[in-house]
Amino acid sequence: MPQIINLVEDSPILRGVNMIVGDGLCSNIFVVGRERATIIDTGVGNRLNPVWPQLKELKVEPQNVEKIIITHAHHDHAMGAFLILERAKPRVYIHEVDADFIASSLGDSLVKVKEEDIIETELWPLEVIWTPGHTSGGICLYAREHRILFSGDTAFSDGYFGRFDGESGSLDELIESLRKLTRLRVDVMLTGHGLPVLDRAEENLKLALRNAELYA
Repeated sequence: MPQIINLVEDSPILRGVNMIVGDGLCSNIFVVGRERATIIDTGVGNRLNPVWPQLKELKVEPQNVEKIIITHAHHDHAMGAFLILERAKPRVYIHEVDADFIASSLGDSLVKVKEEDIIETELWPLEVIWTPGHTSGGICLYAREHRILFSGDTAFSDGYFGRFDGESGSLDELIESLRKLTRLRVDVMLTGHGLPVLDRAEENLKLALRNAELYA
C-alpha cells in the first residue's frame, strides 16, 4: 500500500500537510488539512493506489473532503478523483484548458480555474499559476506567504522537469513556465512525482530551467 509521509517532520511550515506516495505510475497525493481537507492530485485510482484507505488512516472521512485540485488532466493525477467522488462531494478544481479533457465526467463538481485565481484551504490560500508545457492546462499552486509551491509535473527535484512530448505538450511553453516559477520566492517544492524539495527550492527551479533550455 502507498506510504504516507507527515511532512511536518521534515519542515515545520508543512504542519497539516501529508503526502501519499504514488505506487508505480501514479502521482503523489497531497492532503492539506483534515477537517476541511483539500486534496492536491488524486493519483491513478487503481488497485495499488486506492486513496480511501490512506485518507482513513489520516482520519479524513468523506464529509471532511472539501476540495480536490488537479494540477493537470493526465490519468496518473486525475483518475483517483472518481474514487473520492464515489463517497464524498468535493468541488474539483482544474485549469479551464485541461478541463476540456475531463469536464463531462465531473458534472456539477467541476470548477474551472485560471491564472491568479485563489483557492482557499484550511491552512492557507493557494494561488493558481498557469504553467503550460507538460500539458496545455497544467497548473502549479503557490502558498505565497509560506513560500510553498506544489509543482505538479512542471518541475521535480534535482533539476528535472516534466515531459513535453505528450498530446498538448510544448518545450517552448515549458521553458516559459519554468522561467515564471524562477521569479517566485520558494523555500519548499512539493512535486507530482518523486521526492519533495525541502530546501533551496529556488536553486532547484533555476537548475530545471537551465536543463530545459539545453533542449531548445
